[in-house]
Amino acid sequence: MKKTKSTILLMMILFIGFMTFNSCSGLNEPVIDEAAVEAELNQELAVIMNIYQKALLTDDPDSVDELKNALENFDAKYDSNLADDFKASVQSSKLTDPIKNLPLIENLPINKDGDVYLSGGVNSLVNYLIDWVGPNVTEGNYNHGAILDLNKFDPTNLDGPCFHTAVLKGAGFETPMNWKKKQNVSVFTSKTALNAAALNSAQSAMDYYCNPNNTNQSYGFFKNKVDFFSLVTKEDNYWWYCTKVIWRIYNDLGINIDSDTSAIDWTKSGLYSVVKAYYKVRYFWSSSKAKKALNDYIDKARKTIVLAEEIYFSNQLSKKFEIIR
Repeated sequence: MKKTKSTILLMMILFIGFMTFNSCSGLNEPVIDEAAVEAELNQELAVIMNIYQKALLTDDPDSVDELKNALENFDAKYDSNLADDFKASVQSSKLTDPIKNLPLIENLPINKDGDVYLSGGVNSLVNYLIDWVGPNVTEGNYNHGAILDLNKFDPTNLDGPCFHTAVLKGAGFETPMNWKKKQNVSVFTSKTALNAAALNSAQSAMDYYCNPNNTNQSYGFFKNKVDFFSLVTKEDNYWWYCTKVIWRIYNDLGINIDSDTSAIDWTKSGLYSVVKAYYKVRYFWSSSKAKKALNDYIDKARKTIVLAEEIYFSNQLSKKFEIIR
């Protein structure tokens, strides 16, 4: 790919740093203004991650073209091939015509307190964008989750909030109707009998964060939404995402449902591709250092982020229902 003037300028600056050696260390390592390089790269990645957040939370179809343009701009600046990878992934997917107006899932079980619900699918380009970012491996392409508070369920009001999850503001609620409209859904129950009082206490604690009036929080896997290197911890009470909400309630019960399974290949994810391109530019002078940084990051992400599909494979849960359509 032809390099732009800004790319050439950046590489000249890095090359000058590369030629300046640290005489004190005696190791002949290049002295590079890594902070400046990192700041510029983070600015570019912020654009990409903002688009992902927008797609995840608003289901805006324009986000697909926005991502394509952002990846092309990144490629032009840093001589990477993220846009080509994304295009190839879309073309090789099973996605053809988007599925619309799916019938409601009338037999969706909503009958046991603390049951875990996962949803996913590629019935739209937006959903495929989400799947491209994550290392999805299941037939259901699960990327979303919620947990049932049966005490809040009113069978006469399917629009009543009774599922703890995450929304645009951070932690929030979804309704039975929200879930009956989803494409692919799996429902899991705990293999261990849950103590009713302890479960009610954990759910009540989550009510504080899910309350629509509690807007002093944010949604995302990364602090400041786009800071790749500030992964949101499971214990953080300000940043929330759907599967972290599920994990937190179960963790309060002494049950860890984050499987960290090796069945999920993170190298097949768009996140892996983006971070790989990032470190290739940041450590252009050392492929071994770039590779180590990438592997360290993915290892940390695997342990920190609770993916829907990691919950799907949890040995603490038993699947009681699944529909793939």
